[in-house]
Amino acid sequence: MLCIAPRGRRGGRFRSAIALPLALLVATALLSSATRARATVVERVVAVIGERAILLSDLRQRARPFMAKIYDQVPPGARRNAALSQLYKALLQRMIDEALEQRAATRAHIVVSAVEVDKALARIAAQNSMSVEKLVQEAEASGLTEPQYRREVRRQVLEAKLLNLRLQGRIRVTPEDVRTAYRRIVVGERKKLSFRAAWIKIRAPRSLSGPALEARRALADRIARRARQGAEFATLARRYSADAATQKMGGLLGELKPGQLPAVVDRVVLGMEIGEVSPPLRVGDELVIVKLVERAESDLPTLADARDELGERVYLDKMNKARRRWLDSLRRRIHVEVRL
Repeated sequence: MLCIAPRGRRGGRFRSAIALPLALLVATALLSSATRARATVVERVVAVIGERAILLSDLRQRARPFMAKIYDQVPPGARRNAALSQLYKALLQRMIDEALEQRAATRAHIVVSAVEVDKALARIAAQNSMSVEKLVQEAEASGLTEPQYRREVRRQVLEAKLLNLRLQGRIRVTPEDVRTAYRRIVVGERKKLSFRAAWIKIRAPRSLSGPALEARRALADRIARRARQGAEFATLARRYSADAATQKMGGLLGELKPGQLPAVVDRVVLGMEIGEVSPPLRVGDELVIVKLVERAESDLPTLADARDELGERVYLDKMNKARRRWLDSLRRRIHVEVRL
Protein backbone atom coordinates (compact mmCIF):
# COMPACT_ATOMS: atom_id res chain seq x y z
CA MET A 1 0.00 0.00 0.00
CA LEU A 2 1.27 3.45 -0.89
CA CYS A 3 1.34 5.66 2.17
CA ILE A 4 2.14 9.24 2.89
CA ALA A 5 5.14 10.48 4.81
CA PRO A 6 5.71 14.15 5.47
CA ARG A 7 9.38 13.76 4.70
CA GLY A 8 10.72 10.96 2.47
CA ARG A 9 13.12 8.68 4.37
CA ARG A 10 15.14 6.07 2.55
CA GLY A 11 14.14 2.56 3.48
CA GLY A 12 16.88 0.85 1.51
CA ARG A 13 19.71 1.45 -0.89
CA PHE A 14 17.46 1.30 -3.94
CA ARG A 15 14.19 2.52 -2.42
CA SER A 16 12.89 5.95 -3.42
CA ALA A 17 11.04 7.72 -0.62
CA ILE A 18 7.32 7.07 -0.99
CA ALA A 19 5.66 10.34 -0.15
CA LEU A 20 2.50 12.28 -0.70
CA PRO A 21 2.16 12.79 -4.48
CA LEU A 22 1.83 16.53 -3.93
CA ALA A 23 5.33 16.54 -2.52
CA LEU A 24 6.61 15.76 -5.99
CA LEU A 25 5.22 19.12 -7.01
CA VAL A 26 6.74 21.10 -4.17
CA ALA A 27 9.99 21.81 -5.96
CA THR A 28 8.11 23.56 -8.76
CA ALA A 29 5.16 25.19 -7.04
CA LEU A 30 4.16 28.50 -5.49
CA LEU A 31 1.82 31.44 -5.62
CA SER A 32 3.41 34.78 -6.45
CA SER A 33 3.10 37.70 -4.05
CA ALA A 34 1.83 39.78 -6.93
CA THR A 35 -1.13 37.42 -7.31
CA ARG A 36 -1.99 37.69 -3.64
CA ALA A 37 -1.89 41.48 -3.86
CA ARG A 38 -4.46 41.70 -6.63
CA ALA A 39 -8.15 42.20 -6.17
CA THR A 40 -10.18 39.10 -5.28
CA VAL A 41 -10.68 36.85 -8.31
CA VAL A 42 -14.26 35.82 -9.03
CA GLU A 43 -14.78 32.09 -8.34
CA ARG A 44 -14.69 29.90 -11.42
CA VAL A 45 -14.78 26.25 -12.43
CA VAL A 46 -11.40 24.85 -13.51
CA ALA A 47 -12.53 21.29 -14.29
CA VAL A 48 -15.70 19.26 -14.70
CA ILE A 49 -15.88 15.51 -14.06
CA GLY A 50 -19.34 14.23 -14.92
CA GLU A 51 -21.64 16.29 -12.71
CA ARG A 52 -18.90 17.34 -10.30
CA ALA A 53 -17.00 20.62 -10.62
CA ILE A 54 -13.58 21.53 -9.27
CA LEU A 55 -13.35 25.18 -8.32
CA LEU A 56 -10.35 27.47 -8.51
CA SER A 57 -10.61 27.91 -4.75
CA ASP A 58 -10.36 24.11 -4.33
CA LEU A 59 -7.20 24.10 -6.40
CA ARG A 60 -5.67 26.98 -4.47
CA GLN A 61 -6.53 25.33 -1.17
CA ARG A 62 -4.63 22.20 -2.19
CA ALA A 63 -1.62 24.28 -3.24
CA ARG A 64 -1.52 26.45 -0.11
CA PRO A 65 0.53 24.14 2.18
CA PHE A 66 3.47 24.30 -0.23
CA MET A 67 3.55 28.03 -0.86
CA ALA A 68 5.90 29.05 1.95
CA LYS A 69 8.56 26.50 1.03
CA ILE A 70 8.43 27.43 -2.63
CA TYR A 71 8.66 31.13 -1.88
CA ASP A 72 11.99 30.33 -0.27
CA GLN A 73 13.26 28.34 -3.26
CA VAL A 74 12.00 30.04 -6.43
CA PRO A 75 12.82 33.69 -7.18
CA PRO A 76 10.01 36.02 -8.26
CA GLY A 77 9.40 36.71 -11.91
CA ALA A 78 9.09 34.41 -14.92
CA ARG A 79 10.41 31.32 -13.11
CA ARG A 80 7.89 31.74 -10.31
CA ASN A 81 5.02 32.26 -12.75
CA ALA A 82 6.08 29.19 -14.75
CA ALA A 83 6.33 27.16 -11.55
CA LEU A 84 2.85 28.27 -10.51
CA SER A 85 1.43 27.26 -13.89
CA GLN A 86 3.14 23.87 -13.72
CA LEU A 87 1.89 23.29 -10.19
CA TYR A 88 -1.71 24.11 -11.02
CA LYS A 89 -1.76 21.90 -14.13
CA ALA A 90 -0.20 18.89 -12.40
CA LEU A 91 -2.24 19.33 -9.24
CA LEU A 92 -5.48 19.70 -11.18
CA GLN A 93 -4.78 16.41 -12.98
CA ARG A 94 -4.26 14.77 -9.59
CA MET A 95 -7.58 16.17 -8.33
CA ILE A 96 -9.34 14.88 -11.44
CA ASP A 97 -7.86 11.42 -10.82
CA GLU A 98 -9.07 11.58 -7.22
CA ALA A 99 -12.58 12.51 -8.36
CA LEU A 100 -12.60 9.54 -10.75
CA GLU A 101 -11.40 7.25 -7.98
CA GLN A 102 -14.03 8.54 -5.57
CA ARG A 103 -16.69 7.95 -8.19
CA ALA A 104 -15.45 4.37 -8.71
CA ALA A 105 -15.28 3.81 -4.95
CA THR A 106 -18.86 5.00 -4.49
CA ARG A 107 -20.09 2.64 -7.18
CA ALA A 108 -18.15 -0.24 -5.62
CA HIS A 109 -19.40 0.71 -2.10
CA ILE A 110 -15.83 1.18 -0.87
CA VAL A 111 -15.38 3.48 2.10
CA VAL A 112 -12.50 4.42 4.42
CA SER A 113 -13.28 4.61 8.11
CA ALA A 114 -11.60 6.78 10.71
CA VAL A 115 -10.12 3.62 12.22
CA GLU A 116 -8.45 2.77 8.90
CA VAL A 117 -6.97 6.26 8.72
CA ASP A 118 -5.64 5.87 12.27
CA LYS A 119 -4.05 2.54 11.35
CA ALA A 120 -2.48 4.05 8.24
CA LEU A 121 -1.02 6.89 10.31
CA ALA A 122 0.42 4.35 12.74
CA ARG A 123 2.04 2.41 9.86
CA ILE A 124 3.54 5.57 8.37
CA ALA A 125 4.88 6.60 11.77
CA ALA A 126 6.40 3.15 12.33
CA GLN A 127 8.01 3.17 8.87
CA ASN A 128 9.64 6.48 9.76
CA SER A 129 10.61 5.39 13.31
CA MET A 130 8.55 8.04 15.05
CA SER A 131 5.35 8.41 17.02
CA VAL A 132 2.07 9.41 15.42
CA GLU A 133 2.24 12.68 17.37
CA LYS A 134 5.66 13.43 15.88
CA LEU A 135 4.41 12.47 12.43
CA VAL A 136 1.55 14.96 12.69
CA GLN A 137 3.94 17.63 13.97
CA GLU A 138 6.18 17.17 10.95
CA ALA A 139 3.17 17.36 8.64
CA GLU A 140 2.14 20.61 10.32
CA ALA A 141 5.70 21.94 9.98
CA SER A 142 5.40 21.24 6.25
CA GLY A 143 2.27 23.40 6.08
CA LEU A 144 -0.51 20.83 6.45
CA THR A 145 -2.99 21.01 9.29
CA GLU A 146 -3.84 17.72 10.98
CA PRO A 147 -7.28 17.51 9.29
CA GLN A 148 -5.66 18.20 5.90
CA TYR A 149 -3.03 15.54 6.50
CA ARG A 150 -5.65 13.01 7.57
CA ARG A 151 -7.63 13.76 4.39
CA GLU A 152 -4.53 13.10 2.29
CA VAL A 153 -3.96 9.81 4.10
CA ARG A 154 -7.60 8.89 3.57
CA ARG A 155 -7.25 9.57 -0.18
CA GLN A 156 -4.31 7.21 -0.45
CA VAL A 157 -5.97 4.51 1.66
CA LEU A 158 -9.01 4.72 -0.62
CA GLU A 159 -6.80 4.52 -3.69
CA ALA A 160 -4.96 1.50 -2.29
CA LYS A 161 -8.25 -0.30 -1.60
CA LEU A 162 -9.43 0.39 -5.13
CA LEU A 163 -6.17 -0.82 -6.64
CA ASN A 164 -6.25 -3.95 -4.52
CA LEU A 165 -9.75 -4.65 -5.76
CA ARG A 166 -9.21 -3.82 -9.42
CA LEU A 167 -5.58 -4.51 -10.18
CA GLN A 168 -3.65 -6.46 -7.59
CA GLY A 169 -4.35 -9.94 -8.94
CA ARG A 170 -3.18 -8.85 -12.38
CA ILE A 171 0.29 -7.66 -11.35
CA ARG A 172 3.09 -10.22 -11.50
CA VAL A 173 6.80 -9.73 -10.99
CA THR A 174 9.02 -12.30 -12.71
CA PRO A 175 12.69 -13.05 -11.96
CA GLU A 176 13.51 -11.52 -15.34
CA ASP A 177 11.75 -8.28 -14.31
CA VAL A 178 13.99 -8.11 -11.23
CA ARG A 179 17.15 -8.84 -13.22
CA THR A 180 16.24 -6.16 -15.77
CA ALA A 181 15.63 -3.60 -13.02
CA TYR A 182 18.95 -4.48 -11.38
CA ARG A 183 20.77 -4.22 -14.70
CA ARG A 184 19.28 -0.78 -15.30
CA ILE A 185 20.54 0.42 -11.91
CA VAL A 186 23.97 -1.08 -12.50
CA VAL A 187 24.32 0.65 -15.87
CA GLY A 188 23.19 3.91 -14.30
CA GLU A 189 25.91 3.66 -11.67
CA ARG A 190 28.54 2.73 -14.25
CA LYS A 191 27.96 6.07 -15.96
CA LYS A 192 29.75 7.59 -12.96
CA LEU A 193 32.60 5.06 -12.60
CA SER A 194 36.02 5.30 -14.24
CA PHE A 195 37.36 2.28 -16.11
CA ARG A 196 40.24 0.95 -18.19
CA ALA A 197 39.87 -0.79 -21.52
CA ALA A 198 41.94 -2.06 -24.42
CA TRP A 199 41.02 -2.09 -28.06
CA ILE A 200 42.00 -3.41 -31.45
CA LYS A 201 41.28 -1.30 -34.52
CA ILE A 202 40.91 -2.92 -37.93
CA ARG A 203 40.96 -0.57 -40.91
CA ALA A 204 37.78 -1.13 -42.95
CA PRO A 205 37.03 1.95 -45.08
CA ARG A 206 33.55 1.96 -46.55
CA SER A 207 35.18 2.81 -49.88
CA LEU A 208 36.63 -0.70 -50.15
CA SER A 209 35.14 -3.08 -52.67
CA GLY A 210 32.56 -5.54 -51.43
CA PRO A 211 34.86 -8.57 -51.20
CA ALA A 212 37.66 -6.55 -49.57
CA LEU A 213 35.30 -5.11 -46.99
CA GLU A 214 33.87 -8.54 -46.21
CA ALA A 215 37.40 -9.85 -45.72
CA ARG A 216 38.10 -7.13 -43.14
CA ARG A 217 34.87 -7.92 -41.33
CA ALA A 218 35.71 -11.60 -41.29
CA LEU A 219 39.16 -10.82 -39.87
CA ALA A 220 37.64 -8.68 -37.12
CA ASP A 221 35.17 -11.45 -36.27
CA ARG A 222 37.99 -14.01 -36.02
CA ILE A 223 40.04 -11.75 -33.74
CA ALA A 224 37.07 -11.12 -31.42
CA ARG A 225 36.26 -14.83 -31.34
CA ARG A 226 39.85 -15.78 -30.50
CA ALA A 227 39.95 -13.19 -27.70
CA ARG A 228 36.73 -14.58 -26.22
CA GLN A 229 38.14 -18.10 -26.42
CA GLY A 230 41.12 -17.12 -24.29
CA ALA A 231 43.79 -15.81 -26.65
CA GLU A 232 45.88 -13.01 -25.14
CA PHE A 233 44.21 -9.73 -26.12
CA ALA A 234 47.47 -7.78 -25.92
CA THR A 235 49.17 -10.20 -28.32
CA LEU A 236 46.29 -9.88 -30.78
CA ALA A 237 46.43 -6.09 -30.51
CA ARG A 238 50.17 -5.97 -31.21
CA ARG A 239 49.70 -8.15 -34.27
CA TYR A 240 46.51 -6.77 -35.81
CA SER A 241 45.65 -3.31 -34.43
CA ALA A 242 45.93 -0.33 -36.76
CA ASP A 243 46.01 2.10 -33.84
CA ALA A 244 49.61 3.25 -33.66
CA ALA A 245 49.06 5.01 -30.32
CA THR A 246 48.14 1.80 -28.46
CA GLN A 247 49.41 -1.06 -30.59
CA LYS A 248 52.73 -1.49 -28.79
CA MET A 249 50.92 -1.41 -25.40
CA GLY A 250 48.66 -4.26 -26.41
CA GLY A 251 45.79 -1.89 -27.18
CA LEU A 252 45.65 -0.65 -23.59
CA LEU A 253 44.00 2.75 -23.07
CA GLY A 254 44.54 5.03 -20.10
CA GLU A 255 42.01 5.52 -17.32
CA LEU A 256 38.74 6.69 -18.83
CA LYS A 257 35.39 8.06 -17.76
CA PRO A 258 32.09 7.27 -19.48
CA GLY A 259 31.61 9.55 -22.47
CA GLN A 260 35.27 9.74 -23.50
CA LEU A 261 35.14 6.94 -26.08
CA PRO A 262 33.17 7.06 -29.35
CA ALA A 263 29.45 6.87 -28.55
CA VAL A 264 28.87 3.34 -29.89
CA VAL A 265 31.89 2.00 -27.98
CA ASP A 266 30.90 3.87 -24.82
CA ARG A 267 27.39 2.35 -24.84
CA VAL A 268 28.74 -1.17 -25.26
CA VAL A 269 31.36 -0.77 -22.52
CA LEU A 270 28.66 0.32 -20.04
CA GLY A 271 27.03 -3.08 -20.42
CA MET A 272 30.22 -5.14 -20.25
CA GLU A 273 31.70 -7.07 -17.35
CA ILE A 274 35.40 -7.05 -16.50
CA GLY A 275 37.30 -9.31 -18.91
CA GLU A 276 34.50 -9.31 -21.48
CA VAL A 277 35.31 -8.73 -25.17
CA SER A 278 32.92 -6.94 -27.49
CA PRO A 279 32.00 -7.93 -31.05
CA PRO A 280 33.50 -5.72 -33.78
CA LEU A 281 31.93 -2.26 -33.63
CA ARG A 282 31.73 0.07 -36.62
CA VAL A 283 33.39 3.43 -35.82
CA GLY A 284 33.88 5.55 -38.93
CA ASP A 285 36.19 3.67 -41.28
CA GLU A 286 37.31 1.20 -38.63
CA LEU A 287 36.04 -1.91 -36.87
CA VAL A 288 36.85 -1.73 -33.16
CA ILE A 289 37.07 -4.67 -30.74
CA VAL A 290 37.05 -3.65 -27.07
CA LYS A 291 38.01 -5.51 -23.90
CA LEU A 292 37.03 -4.15 -20.49
CA VAL A 293 40.11 -4.45 -18.29
CA GLU A 294 38.91 -2.96 -15.00
CA ARG A 295 36.28 -0.67 -13.54
CA ALA A 296 36.13 1.35 -10.32
CA GLU A 297 34.55 -0.55 -7.45
CA SER A 298 30.78 -0.46 -7.21
CA ASP A 299 28.89 0.48 -4.04
CA LEU A 300 25.80 -1.47 -5.10
CA PRO A 301 24.68 -4.62 -3.28
CA THR A 302 24.58 -7.87 -5.19
CA LEU A 303 21.46 -8.95 -7.04
CA ALA A 304 20.87 -11.62 -4.39
CA ASP A 305 20.99 -9.05 -1.59
CA ALA A 306 18.78 -6.57 -3.46
CA ARG A 307 16.27 -9.05 -4.87
CA ASP A 308 13.46 -8.51 -2.35
CA GLU A 309 13.70 -4.74 -2.39
CA LEU A 310 13.90 -4.63 -6.17
CA GLY A 311 10.92 -6.96 -6.43
CA GLU A 312 8.87 -4.52 -4.39
CA ARG A 313 10.12 -1.62 -6.48
CA VAL A 314 9.20 -3.38 -9.74
CA TYR A 315 5.79 -4.29 -8.31
CA LEU A 316 5.07 -0.66 -7.39
CA ASP A 317 6.19 0.50 -10.83
CA LYS A 318 3.90 -2.00 -12.54
CA MET A 319 1.06 -1.08 -10.21
CA ASN A 320 1.48 2.63 -10.97
CA LYS A 321 1.40 1.97 -14.72
CA ALA A 322 -1.67 -0.24 -14.34
CA ARG A 323 -3.28 2.47 -12.20
CA ARG A 324 -2.66 5.04 -14.94
CA ARG A 325 -4.22 2.79 -17.58
CA TRP A 326 -7.20 2.15 -15.31
CA LEU A 327 -7.72 5.88 -14.66
CA ASP A 328 -7.46 6.62 -18.36
CA SER A 329 -10.16 4.03 -19.00
CA LEU A 330 -12.36 5.73 -16.40
CA ARG A 331 -11.83 9.06 -18.14
CA ARG A 332 -13.05 7.61 -21.40
CA ARG A 333 -16.35 6.61 -19.78
CA ILE A 334 -17.21 10.03 -18.36
CA HIS A 335 -17.12 13.61 -19.52
CA VAL A 336 -13.94 15.31 -18.25
CA GLU A 337 -13.32 18.92 -19.16
CA VAL A 338 -10.32 20.98 -18.06
CA ARG A 339 -10.87 24.74 -18.04
CA LEU A 340 -7.67 25.95 -16.40
